[in-house]
Amino acid sequence: MSPKIPLTLSFAKVANFLGVVGIIGSLIFVGLELRQNQKLAMTNAYQTRLSEMQQAMLNLALSNDLAAIMVKLKLEGADALTEAELYRARTWAKGVQWRMESQYYQYRQGFLDDLAINRTLDDIITQGLYEEWQDLGLSDRLYPPEWRHMVENRVDHAADEWATEDND
Repeated sequence: MSPKIPLTLSFAKVANFLGVVGIIGSLIFVGLELRQNQKLAMTNAYQTRLSEMQQAMLNLALSNDLAAIMVKLKLEGADALTEAELYRARTWAKGVQWRMESQYYQYRQGFLDDLAINRTLDDIITQGLYEEWQDLGLSDRLYPPEWRHMVENRVDHAADEWATEDND
């Protein structure tokens, strides 16, 4: 009887060891799967962002009326627009804000990197979007508050840079 006991203990130890190795292997596999899913989600976020921007630009390019309204808004301001033109310009600007808000959300979730969100903030400055939103009475719509703060900081920073350049 005693020769059977060490064999049984030995088998139990091997089985226990193999079980632990199996659990560790499973955890490593799950970790790799999660990492791959994260990369896929980031790729999807970028693709969605680019598709939305491309579709928006296509809509503007194909609409003679909207393009003319946006030029009039840039050159003459919101006060020069008719009610219908003002409605279309505000609707377009709200859409731009929602797309940028969506990009901020994707950034906060880790699906877009700093470069992407900084390009969005740079676009707000270089394309005069913040001033346009102010002219249309839409600058208070920026949401969430963290996004609004980020935009306003970038606008203030750009204004300070321009003031410094003018003084030189």
